[in-house]
Amino acid sequence: MKSQIPNFKQYLISLSKSPNTVRNYTADVTHYFEMFDTINRENILKYKEKISGLATSTINCKLSSLKSFNEYLLLEGLIESVFVIKNDFIRIQSRSNPTDVTEKQVAKFLKKVSDKDNMYKSRNIAIIYLIANTGIRREEVTKIKLKGLNLENKEMIVIGKGNKERTVYLNDKAIEVIKDWLIDRNNFKHAANSPYIFVSERSEKLHSDTINDIFNKFCTPKCKVKPHGLRHNYASSFAEKDIPLLVLQNQLGHSSISTTQIYLHPRKDSIKKEINRLQIG
Repeated sequence: MKSQIPNFKQYLISLSKSPNTVRNYTADVTHYFEMFDTINRENILKYKEKISGLATSTINCKLSSLKSFNEYLLLEGLIESVFVIKNDFIRIQSRSNPTDVTEKQVAKFLKKVSDKDNMYKSRNIAIIYLIANTGIRREEVTKIKLKGLNLENKEMIVIGKGNKERTVYLNDKAIEVIKDWLIDRNNFKHAANSPYIFVSERSEKLHSDTINDIFNKFCTPKCKVKPHGLRHNYASSFAEKDIPLLVLQNQLGHSSISTTQIYLHPRKDSIKKEINRLQIG
């Protein structure tokens, strides 16, 4: 069964899973087969016991990967049973707001991006400020095409998870940084032949790992902001302004409103402040 991992990877790609999902799922399945030769009910229970010391979310992610692999094997007729069942997953009482960064940290991070001079300054600013002001995903940034950009109408077409297309609306700040970048974009050798807004020196399409590298350049131990952190901050700030949740759902590309609703919960830093205010004894 281990030999099916490369085919499983292609199966995930055919389902339009994100590169990050494909990478994580195949890594999780590979991890399982480092301990067991075959997938069956008994081994799944043993595996769950072996990883019991990990965080609940990590355990559930690994089981989800194995569940997907199980489904693939069933589809291919290589097995006849379901070995990963609903009860294997650990139930979490409620989903809290996932925002780890504070508004102050985000403001400090954005200022650092704007103040630091380098040859890719306008591109870096455009990418980071675009995520900060729209909440779009890192992968979605790399897929934005020139033909999908309509600055006059303050909107752009974004390709999200599952290759689903949606219209994301732009505020004035997002439009400003995009315009600045489009001027400098002409200096890149691949710009003329590229349909994408963001290009690199080596390719007509910016790789998502490059975006990680850009963020890492501005991160410090006290101010560590990642692409998803900016996305979460945008969502939390949006929800805190009492704007209709359906608008935020569209901006973020959530298929279910229940996913968007987690941002209605207070941020972690707000909870900690309130808890600290109540001191007994």
